[in-house]
Amino acid sequence: MWQHGLHEERLFHDRLNYFSVVEIGLLSVFAILYSKDRSVGLLIALIGAALVFTVFWLLLQYKHWRYCVFIHARMRQIIPDYQGTVEAYFGERSQDTQLTAFAFSKPLSLAPPVLFALTWTAFLIWVCLV
Repeated sequence: MWQHGLHEERLFHDRLNYFSVVEIGLLSVFAILYSKDRSVGLLIALIGAALVFTVFWLLLQYKHWRYCVFIHARMRQIIPDYQGTVEAYFGERSQDTQLTAFAFSKPLSLAPPVLFALTWTAFLIWVCLV
């Protein structure tokens, strides 16, 4: 169970890194195309594809975050040392299944995709208005 929890957490962070790199690549392509050509149709298509990619990332990351929270709750049930460590650190509130060492990852799973989606939306508005 411990190995499975570590494996899922690593997948969570690896996926976060992968999608972030792809988003930065898309932003770079957008910047190059905007500075060279400014073809509105091409820029809108790129922004649309990037928005779809970002929404896919958000849904996938959130779903995997929820699975990791479930795994950590199971680890607390099955592994006495882990349960003791969580209770020692978080105290009485540790009965909340969301309150584990992995709980800080919720903002990490939601914030980057949301920020990229807002960026792409702002670019779409900017391209359409200019």
